[in-house]
Amino acid sequence: MLHEVEPLDLADYPPTTALPAEDDPRLRYHATMRTVPTPAMKRAAAVARRLLLASGPRSEGPLHLAIDGPGETGMTTVLRQIGRSYEAILSRQLAPSLRRVPVIHINTPLAPGSKLDMSIPFAEFLGHRHTKEPETNPRSTDMTGPVCHVMKTLGTRLVLVDGIDRLDNTEVKTAFDYFGYLSDECNVSFVYCGPGSRDIANEARRGKRPGPSDGGSGGIPTLAVLPLPYSPDDYEVFHEVVKAFDQNLRLHQHAPGDLLSLATPLHKRTGGYMKPLSHLVCMAAQEAIETGAEAITEDLLDSQLVGRFADDPIAWS
Repeated sequence: MLHEVEPLDLADYPPTTALPAEDDPRLRYHATMRTVPTPAMKRAAAVARRLLLASGPRSEGPLHLAIDGPGETGMTTVLRQIGRSYEAILSRQLAPSLRRVPVIHINTPLAPGSKLDMSIPFAEFLGHRHTKEPETNPRSTDMTGPVCHVMKTLGTRLVLVDGIDRLDNTEVKTAFDYFGYLSDECNVSFVYCGPGSRDIANEARRGKRPGPSDGGSGGIPTLAVLPLPYSPDDYEVFHEVVKAFDQNLRLHQHAPGDLLSLATPLHKRTGGYMKPLSHLVCMAAQEAIETGAEAITEDLLDSQLVGRFADDPIAWS
């Protein structure tokens, strides 16, 4: 699940002329920093609560969800936050127990030659041993029975599936038939994450039965994770995110609001995509510590290796 980084107390790290060590706590802290609130992250807790409430007593089965949007917008972070919030809600409702695995998180495996065995990532998450005999049998031993037993015994209620876009078209039906079986057998909700996840899930659903003549419902409920806009008329969300990064910085020459003054070049370099934005701020902060500048400037942002560039950095001169 999502690991939350606690901010350092800058007073514990007074200025020094010495070069920072490789394991310097401030370098390690600025390698990731804290998760900042985006619109999708703020909705994650509410989404987790509704998944939990809607998937309990309903006779038609649990509710499923897609997290969809362009790549590098932070979808995986949102997926993990939903799982973390879901697990926290259950821990408040139920007595503490080490023998409970309410949430499973898997990555969609690659399946060269379409030999897809969806039981393996579940078995690996749960710590099951399984056998592979590449010379005599390229398929892994099916682990569905043990997986279902453990999911039922340890109270699994939610499965997070990341990288659903990696499925080949020929593998979608096999994978979603498997997910559907686990959902029915173990009464668990699934959250599918990745670019195009809504269409992938809906196509898999339509492939099992003809759609109604009027088009039916809108398909699987979808949480959109999109690039953050930035314009004279629409800047508040991006400013809020940059302010969160600003408040989390631990640099000796940084004054509150300094990073916010760089909102325009930050958006120009990242397009509002959360992954490059986070990497850009973190890498600039680390260089500011390593060089002794102890502040992020526009020139420092321009020198980083992430984000967009005005010119191709590897073009022939």
